[in-house]
Amino acid sequence: MKNDLVLILLAGGIGKRFSNKISKQMISYNDESILEKNIIFFKKHLKKISIQTVTNKNDFLIVSELCKNYNLLSPVLGGNERHKSVYYGLLAITNINPKYVLIHDTCRPLISSKVIRKLITYSKQEIFCVAPILKISDSIRKISKNTIINTIKKNDKVLVQTPQLSNYKILKKTIENNKKKFEDETAVFLHNSMQVITIDGDPLTLKITYEKDLNLLAPHLNNNYNNLITKIGNGFDIHRFDKSNNLKNNFILLGGIKIKASQALIGHSDADVLLHAITDSILGVINKGDIGSVFPPSDKKWKNADSSIFLKYASKLLQNEKGIINNIDAIIICEKPKISDYSAKMKKNIAKILNISEQKISIKGKTSESIGFIGRQEGIAAMVSTAIQVRDIDIQ
Repeated sequence: MKNDLVLILLAGGIGKRFSNKISKQMISYNDESILEKNIIFFKKHLKKISIQTVTNKNDFLIVSELCKNYNLLSPVLGGNERHKSVYYGLLAITNINPKYVLIHDTCRPLISSKVIRKLITYSKQEIFCVAPILKISDSIRKISKNTIINTIKKNDKVLVQTPQLSNYKILKKTIENNKKKFEDETAVFLHNSMQVITIDGDPLTLKITYEKDLNLLAPHLNNNYNNLITKIGNGFDIHRFDKSNNLKNNFILLGGIKIKASQALIGHSDADVLLHAITDSILGVINKGDIGSVFPPSDKKWKNADSSIFLKYASKLLQNEKGIINNIDAIIICEKPKISDYSAKMKKNIAKILNISEQKISIKGKTSESIGFIGRQEGIAAMVSTAIQVRDIDIQ
């Protein structure tokens, strides 16, 4: 097995300066730990690259399950200091023997895709080490016992971030042959008097050291920025009127709202074209078939069924996928009734079923100018486009 690049995720810290009882990397936001957010990001932006995690004894079982779920290499236990954890991670990928390793501290959960692209570019060149940096804008002073004792010039000082790209063999050999406590990979190559290339880092790639750091990053972590994409689902449904009046109903259902009509719509369920089209649009986004396959008309159980059951089911599936509805844009095509007279009630009912704001729903009525099937008032149709934020399936 030979890869030119392997990612090592350092998640072995126990957070000595962190008062929380659980390790920093296992704190959750939106049902995803900080470690999982790291994994999701790198699976999305570093496709086909092996990922090796280094963890601690307390988190080993949880991390093992995460690695299994995301098809990562089996985790290894780290040491009581960062450079030791790095070394154990390097040892674990000896059989892969990559040319370069990308090493990242998972306590920096807000990684920049721009930084990753730059690092990947360098991985195709002959280099020793590349690290993202930030220039210092604040003044720097030396202190002793909470008192400033000296001024430090900041012109040649920078903040160094991760991930850092390193030559695998040199990094591994240097750590093996030295008892020195290297703070990061740049320190290893500087020890060997080898060039360390710098690229612009990202101010948001802050390291979580204290609880106040979590407070700063929380709004960004709660946004689930790593792995949500917007997908569009389309739905269409059409039902004919009961010209023979066999159904003997004096109403139709649109969006779950009863509307007086001289003829009912024919359908296996309640023939609500709007709810059917919305249901199909949601099922389409999460790739769960369509209303006909999930609730087949051949099944007597769904005879005359309330279509809100179908929409609630699709909504539940969407929740399981952690999907978020951004917008529903619906068009009902008919000669009668006048949709604008009922659209407000429809929006209110649909919003209640889906537990979303009415502001996210648009319902418009269009005629077919007396042309064709609908123009002859033989039926009603609905077209729906639904925009939904969901997980990017490429990272699974």
